[in-house]
This record gives sequence, C-alpha cells and structure tokens, in this order.
Amino acid sequence: MKNRFEFLGSTGLGQYIPRQSWLHRRDPRAKLVAFLMLFIGMVFSPGLWGILAGLLLTFLIYLLSRLPFKPTWTSILRAFPFILILAFLQILFTRSSTSAVLFTVFGLKIYQSSIVDAITLIVKFIALICLLNALVMCISTSQISAALFYLFKPLDKLKFPVNDLTMVTQITLRYIPIVAQITEKTAKAQAARGGDWERKGFNPIKQAKMILPLIVPVIIMSLKRAETMAVAMESRGFNAAEKRSSYYELIFNWQDAFLIGITIIISAMMILSGKYF
Repeated sequence: MKNRFEFLGSTGLGQYIPRQSWLHRRDPRAKLVAFLMLFIGMVFSPGLWGILAGLLLTFLIYLLSRLPFKPTWTSILRAFPFILILAFLQILFTRSSTSAVLFTVFGLKIYQSSIVDAITLIVKFIALICLLNALVMCISTSQISAALFYLFKPLDKLKFPVNDLTMVTQITLRYIPIVAQITEKTAKAQAARGGDWERKGFNPIKQAKMILPLIVPVIIMSLKRAETMAVAMESRGFNAAEKRSSYYELIFNWQDAFLIGITIIISAMMILSGKYF
C-alpha cells in the first residue's frame, strides 16, 4: 500500500530522462523558448480546437522523444479532483445572454456555453500538465540554468543582475527536491509516533489537517539548510557579481531555429483558432 507521506517520489521537477531523440539534442535555449511558446499558445487559446491541437502536439512530443507517460498520468490523476471543482464552478456561475439554457438546478440556469467552457477548462489543464511534464523530462535543471543565463545575457547592458537571477533559479530548482525529502522525513517521523497517514478517499479537509503539522518543522529545517548553504558559499568566496564561466558550451544551429519558428507558428494558430472555429 502506498503511503501518503511519500513526497519525494511524486515530485515531478528534476525528473530529467536522457534520450537520444531529436528534441533532446536541441539547444536548451531553443527548447526552453519552444516550450514557452506552446505554453503561451495553450493558455491564451480561446477555443477548444486550438487546445486539442496543442494536446495532440504534446502527445507527439512524447512519442518522438520516447518519454514515459506514466509520471504524467499520475500528475493528471492527482490534480483531476481540483480541475473538476473548477469546472463545476465554471458551470454553475457562468452567465450568458446569447447561449441557450439547457436546464435549471435549484434556481441556477445551466447554459450550453458554460458546459463548453467547462470542457475547455478541463482539456486546457490536462494539456498544460502534459506539456510541463514533457518540459522537465526533456531539459535538466542544469540546462535550464545555462539557457536562462544566455537568454538574459543581453540584459547585462541594462545593469540587470543576470548572474544573481541565474544562481537563484538554479538553487531554487535544486532545492525543491530537498524540501520534498525534508517533508517526507518529517511525515515519516510523525507517522512513527502515531500520526495517521493512511486515510483513504478524497477529503480536502482531512488532507489539510494532515499537512498542517508539517508546516512549522519543514520551514524551520528549510531555513537551517538555507543558512548552511549561504555560510558554505560565503566561506568559499562565492560572488555572483563576478564574471562566471559555464560548464555547457551551447551551440545554436538551423535545427534549433526551425524548432523555435515552428512552435511560434503553432502557438499563433492556437491563439487565432477561436476566430475561425
């Protein structure tokens, strides 16, 4: 039986899966910009057809990159109850003067457009979860840090602290699994002392009561780890303001430009799909 205090295994961030696919061999900057374009296209797509096209493209990314779908399916199942709650609220509280009324529940009119909007909301959230999981499985945290460093490098001329931002991003990405590990150890310690972590069923109130005892010890232990890291970096003479080299030598070629160009076109088509469908 799977315990409820297994947080580290369910953390999706940092689960990079190396493959020899065409997408994995692309420049991290191109991959990051391409995923950002697709993300923008899905978020701002007004119609269902545009989101379905983005979801189909995401599934194609999984197939071509030979990525496992099981972690993504687990993420979808974990978030699906909350997505259904949002869709239910969309149906109940959406009003439309042009759409037809399908039926009335306790005095609330259910419109046809609200049903379509709720289905669009569910599909959009599923597509975004699939896209984010594909992103973390195609780009490692080190590649994300290197890509951000080079993408923000032109801002140096505006006195923007690019090195500081890159270092903060890298520490944050690497620290999230550490926080999950701290939370897991704390939950196991509480369960060993009689804490109930085997409650079945979906009950948000009981789950919130289970999480509340973890907040204070996790925050205290995280602050201690952050202080230890700051002292270690200071004792080693770290200074983010100095010019730093990079372990990755990024090479941008025509295939990377093609990846960015095609994702920009697809994203624009998804955003404009509401005008034609």
